[in-house]
Amino acid sequence: MSCLATPLRHLALTRQQLSLKTVCLSGQSFRWHRCTPITATIDAPQSADSEEWALAHAGRTLVLRQDDSGIYYRALYPFSPPHTAYIADLATDTSTPLLRAYFQLDVNLDDLYRQWARDDPKFRRKIESDLEKRLEGIRVLKQDEWETLVSFICSANNNIARITLMVNRLCAALGSPLPHPSHFTPSCVHSTSSSIPASPSPAPNDSSLFSFPPPHALADEKRIDPLLRQLGFGYRAPFIPSTAQTLLSSSSSLGLSPESYLSSLNRAQFTREGKGIAEAREKLVEFKGVGRKVADCVLLFGMGWNELVPVDTHVFQIAIRDYSFPSPRSASLTPALHDRVSSFLATKWGPYAGWAQQVLFFADLKSSSSSSGAEKVKKVEIKEQEGEEEKEEGRKRSLTFEEEVQALLADPTIKRRRSGAREEVKVEGAVVVETKVKRGRKGRRGVKKEEEVEVDVEIEAAVKREGEEEARLVDVKTEQVVVAGDGIGAA
Repeated sequence: MSCLATPLRHLALTRQQLSLKTVCLSGQSFRWHRCTPITATIDAPQSADSEEWALAHAGRTLVLRQDDSGIYYRALYPFSPPHTAYIADLATDTSTPLLRAYFQLDVNLDDLYRQWARDDPKFRRKIESDLEKRLEGIRVLKQDEWETLVSFICSANNNIARITLMVNRLCAALGSPLPHPSHFTPSCVHSTSSSIPASPSPAPNDSSLFSFPPPHALADEKRIDPLLRQLGFGYRAPFIPSTAQTLLSSSSSLGLSPESYLSSLNRAQFTREGKGIAEAREKLVEFKGVGRKVADCVLLFGMGWNELVPVDTHVFQIAIRDYSFPSPRSASLTPALHDRVSSFLATKWGPYAGWAQQVLFFADLKSSSSSSGAEKVKKVEIKEQEGEEEKEEGRKRSLTFEEEVQALLADPTIKRRRSGAREEVKVEGAVVVETKVKRGRKGRRGVKKEEEVEVDVEIEAAVKREGEEEARLVDVKTEQVVVAGDGIGAA
């Protein structure tokens, strides 16, 4: 896809105010793409990070790269005459307000950290012990409401890696293509509309990012349900078209667009009508597949309810362990108990309690990682495994992600491809990126079970085939293994 690009811009911002990598991987949004090698921000200073981050958002692809002075970024637009949105961005810089709103940059994070450290000794000790600065710059996003709602419907009984795969498959199948950062060349940059060529230049490759599909594109249950099942949504597949139908019906009955209906649940607008969190939550749980936890995540990460603390078993245990919340550890997390825990933590952390919870949740994961005994393995060695039939007939080229989606659209009855890397390569080592400790617990007969560590590992499968001078990356995915004691077990 040929693209048009804005000039490179700079947003002055310390890493204490925003850690781009941490926030993009924090499990709030599932559509950020980490891109290497650098392409769209190649003209940023050499001091900038060695990776750029891309998001298809608001009809454009935003590409960001960070250094200690701030964020370098530009917007990529599809070549689509009369180029109204692109020309407006050149004239008035419409992308900067988008980024400021998305990252909620009007909130001074330094002030919040100081307040939490002053009022909460536990928080202060966490920050003081963070010698590697892994807890700095953690912000809560303000995302598109519809995208957040669908994404967190996908999150039920799921992990970040699989949610990310599901959401991006959905976008590739039903969204609109937008430029990939690798499409950028210096000739794509223009300063005025007069320099835009009459016809596009050819794109260097077929890669694309995709917009998030709107409600009307997901409302046809007979078509969408089987497609989503083929894309790996499982039992969640019917929730998406049902939610789209409910939103279209509810908004139409009030004479609103679907976007305006969801926007009306934003904190700034909803509280003007004298309504609070409970009423906003009630509106969200009307959608199929939306329970208490999902609703609270949507309210926090997409609707600006910054004081809200979504409570799951992990946050519940933090409240008991670190803050002496009066409840047995084994208590069932009922709606009433959920309310008590959330209010308890909101009272402790104040108007931005949801932000404080994000920092402490991340700190707890890091603490679990360092105490689990799991070691980081820097090198990934791959042993390629080929069947005799493949050797004789020659290796067949596997479908790209985009080709797989197109095949599913053409014939939703075909089987979805399973992990090709798992069949073709054998992983000898891996890199630990996150750990979560399952605490020791007593069985029914009073026998304490062995403590286990659940480890998410990112696997880079670099394969050197016969006749090739260099190894090449054939797959990147996240696997989950469970190990006891120290070290990493085999997946």
